[in-house]
Amino acid sequence: MLPGLYYGAMDATEYFSSKKISCPGCLTCEHANGDITCSHKTLQVAIMHPSMSQVIPLMPEAIHNTDGKLKQDCEMNAAKRLIPKLRQEYPKLGFIIGGDALFSKQPIIEDVLSNRMHYFFVAKPDDHEYMMAYIDAARQINGVHSISCPQKDGKIHRYEWANDVPLNKRKDGIRVNYFSVTIISMQKDGNEKITFRSSWVTDLVVDKSNVVIFAKIGRCRWKIENECFNTLKNQGYAAEHNYGHGENHLAFNIYLFTLIAFLFHQVFELTDRQYQACRKKFGSKTHLWETLRSYVKILVFDTWEKLLDFALDPVKYGVTMLPLRGP
Repeated sequence: MLPGLYYGAMDATEYFSSKKISCPGCLTCEHANGDITCSHKTLQVAIMHPSMSQVIPLMPEAIHNTDGKLKQDCEMNAAKRLIPKLRQEYPKLGFIIGGDALFSKQPIIEDVLSNRMHYFFVAKPDDHEYMMAYIDAARQINGVHSISCPQKDGKIHRYEWANDVPLNKRKDGIRVNYFSVTIISMQKDGNEKITFRSSWVTDLVVDKSNVVIFAKIGRCRWKIENECFNTLKNQGYAAEHNYGHGENHLAFNIYLFTLIAFLFHQVFELTDRQYQACRKKFGSKTHLWETLRSYVKILVFDTWEKLLDFALDPVKYGVTMLPLRGP
């Protein structure tokens, strides 16, 4: 949608949790009743597009404690480590890093810019009172631009933007560009009802020609939760299953193996016609995996291609699927 640029949403997820098993790298949470939960989390970036269901996960950053550190590791510290690593691994890739309101703070924005990246970070009004007061004042003198776009479903998408506004009131505060989208539904009584609203800050200049595209990109951030994390945990990959914890890094390494499998499947969905046909035939990923597992338990296949071809048309191989009969 933006030539030469790729949108990578950044978010954290938990893949291990236990009150009995732990290691030196575990994050800990003490509950009111005295119980302690140990967990492992990771900060993930995934490349995505508003009109595509596939996401491409990149190498994650483990959120874990290290020896000698009094404070626990956190999502913000992981982001400070991950951003330069992404630039090192992909020196020529044009990045737009997306993230929730946690990241629309000056230190992270400066890290993104210093690594030659762009950003779309959610900016909640309550978290940016100084910036919003500036924008409200600019609105009074026509310093905030807006357009309204009627949709086929009867809703109205209203976009606002203002360039070169202060992110905060620090003396060394940075200037950002602000944009928002508000979705309005018309009620039977003729009144308007706001059904969705979100706002972002970015370093890219916003204008009438790109604000709609920017909002679409910003809104697709939810795909990292649904298409990535939810798929890994609930659609056959069992990322939260405890395959083994180990003494230091085993849990994270197992998560990486799971992520690599998911990455290959995403690439197959984008590029491999045979795999695409299997996904279409079997519907859910879980159904496809269960079917393939049942085949390899009783039959030997020379290649994965032959396995997928068999799954698509067993009759072609002389196998007839008969319904099970009762005793």
